Amino acid sequence: MSARHLASGALIFAPDQGVFGDVVVKYSGDRYLNKRNTALARPFTTVDVGAGYRFGPYEIRADGRNLGDKRDPVAASELGDAQYYRLFPRSFRVTASLRF
Repeated sequence: MSARHLASGALIFAPDQGVFGDVVVKYSGDRYLNKRNTALARPFTTVDVGAGYRFGPYEIRADGRNLGDKRDPVAASELGDAQYYRLFPRSFRVTASLRF
């Protein structure tokens, strides 16, 4: 079901070369998780952060998602009553890329 309020904001620093980074904050308001509107989920906020370095055609970066490790329910499961999908847990990744 749809949240009553949704909001997001980001600060992004992305030059062609050198250090870059971003911070993204997402808010999802309260919403019902089922069609009968009996399971009300609380609002939640997630924070994602990324940073890296670009040099020539190369880029290396590190990202952290859902840094607060919020695991709120986000949708009802089709598998049965009172079963809900939850937000993905906190995660980190490091990537390297070559642009050509």
